Amino acid sequence: MPIDKKDRLILEALQTDARQSLAAIGKRIGLSQPAMSERVRKLEDAGVIEGYGARVNLRALGVGLEAIIRIDTTHAGIARYLALFEAMPEVLTVDRVTGADCFFVRCAIAEPTDLERVVDALAVDGAVTTSLVLSSPVRKQVTVGAAKPPRK
Repeated sequence: MPIDKKDRLILEALQTDARQSLAAIGKRIGLSQPAMSERVRKLEDAGVIEGYGARVNLRALGVGLEAIIRIDTTHAGIARYLALFEAMPEVLTVDRVTGADCFFVRCAIAEPTDLERVVDALAVDGAVTTSLVLSSPVRKQVTVGAAKPPRK
């Protein structure tokens, strides 16, 4: 799906605040509410917009620690780890990576004893290296203007 300048503006606005009305976004970028609805529907149908959600403040929920856990396993252990990640509520994101490690796992941890339990569970089929997150000073939204169009 070709993405034009108005689509980019829509995507940037929705990433900033998906709760704002389509009419309000349309007014800012020069589109009617029906035109906005049609463009957003097309972006959803094309899979450009995968969904909508809320950013949750983990500290407000009593989850004061985040950890990044690197896991090195064998190829045979990958499927087992994927199932394990799905079953663990502490796991926020998982990236399968190249290099010395197989996975980067970001976890939300309420107590140090929870971190110990998570690390022990993840170490059963490979080596783990754990780093506590001190802060996350840069969190960016997707810059649609920098995205390359898909190859045909």
